[in-house]
Amino acid sequence: MLRSPLPLGTLDLDPAAAAPLYRQLYDALRGAILDGRLAAGARLPSSRILAVDLGVGRNTVLSAYEQLAAEGYLEGQVGAGTKVASVLPDRLLEVGRPRTDTRTAKPEAAAKLSRRGETIASVKRTAPRYERGQGRAFQHGLPAIDQFPAALWSRFLARCARDPRNGLFGYETGEGFRPLREAIAAHAGAARGVVCTPDQVIVTTGAQAALDLAARMVIDPGDDVWIEEPGYLGARGAFLGAGAELVPVPVDGEGIDVEAGISAGRTPRLIYVTPSHQFPLGVTLSLPRRLQLLDFARRERCWILEDDYDSEYRYAGRPLASLQGLDRAGRVLYMGTFAKTLFPALKVGYLIVPDTLIDAFRTAIRITGHVPPSAVQSALADFIGEGHFGTHVRRMRAVYAARQACLVAAIDAELGTFLEAAPGDGGMQLVAYLAPHASDREASEAAAEAGIQVTPLSAYHLGARRRNGLHMGFAAIPETQIGKSARRLAAILRESGTPRRV
Repeated sequence: MLRSPLPLGTLDLDPAAAAPLYRQLYDALRGAILDGRLAAGARLPSSRILAVDLGVGRNTVLSAYEQLAAEGYLEGQVGAGTKVASVLPDRLLEVGRPRTDTRTAKPEAAAKLSRRGETIASVKRTAPRYERGQGRAFQHGLPAIDQFPAALWSRFLARCARDPRNGLFGYETGEGFRPLREAIAAHAGAARGVVCTPDQVIVTTGAQAALDLAARMVIDPGDDVWIEEPGYLGARGAFLGAGAELVPVPVDGEGIDVEAGISAGRTPRLIYVTPSHQFPLGVTLSLPRRLQLLDFARRERCWILEDDYDSEYRYAGRPLASLQGLDRAGRVLYMGTFAKTLFPALKVGYLIVPDTLIDAFRTAIRITGHVPPSAVQSALADFIGEGHFGTHVRRMRAVYAARQACLVAAIDAELGTFLEAAPGDGGMQLVAYLAPHASDREASEAAAEAGIQVTPLSAYHLGARRRNGLHMGFAAIPETQIGKSARRLAAILRESGTPRRV
């Protein structure tokens, strides 16, 4: 170790270290200046003397001095007296000072958010985690990424990104790449009974961007918005961010209780529903209630936002037609996503808007910047158009149906003393109910400590919860792991003292 006596103490340089000696000297002198051990105006040894003291070449010292001088730490002519700069910029002095932890600072010292910002930040959502392409048991909303034909997809993406003359290298594609909008319109029409033209399709960067865009365009601060109770937290955050007043409307075995919403006496500007597979309970909105909801929206001139997030995965019979397909008054905005059918990081979703809103939404999406990359849109259009999307969905429908059956059987065999699986005909997750006096939050926290992710049903309630339960995903978990994970969860609930079902 090389040392030199300076007023600031010793400078230690290590010839065996990976960093070159001049860089070590630079770092040591810079640190001494920033933390005050070398005061402003302090004179440094000449490069020759310091080189002798350290036992290094003079060029090593010269390189360090020159770099410090160039950055404003030192001043004077190298070789004719070098000293610490007499006035250091504030930004340099701040580097070495411990920063205030704004998380524990007094309110007046912490960064201020807008009221909307504070509201949005208060909506807590669990971030999904993947390990080797698989989700953690039993996270919800995660597809089986390891089953996606990644090699095939990469060829489509490479083909679209290879040639800058193909028109995909500009700033944006506005409301969406035309062939992709045509493919989405065709798919939604055939699979969900949606009635639309490609001009009505607005391509967004995922479902959350579609929610945000719809909220910006049809909600004013203070407007009432009906949301399902319990319901999707992402929608809650988007509407709160738009300044809406949320009106929770209960969900029962037939979906959202329209009559209960009407009885609340608060006519909404927007009604948000997940009619094909309610999130999180998994029930389907009955046909009578669909017609009642559409009639109410027509009479009161309010909008309906239909979130059809995973309708492709139904394992018994065919789903009812979309609300949009039944709408004759132009009051329904329909949204979908490829996050569940393909993979979340694709970040492609879409809105299908009524004719009267096309021009406004086309303008808005350019301003908000919710547009996915053109090459990704083009690759997805080809992937759908050449039949690969349909093939993948059909294959995954069979995989997920088997995994759902496996989880239901595992709950019955391993967790039956604690949980009762709710009936469901589709989706990628299910609800399992706890005993009435059990705490789903405590059960969820105990499971999380052991590496198992189950979301408490109470987290989806805006008001008081009706039943305690756990929201459990199965799509991203191989069947061979479902039973083992269920046994682990049973042991966790047993050890945590979770009450048994009577």
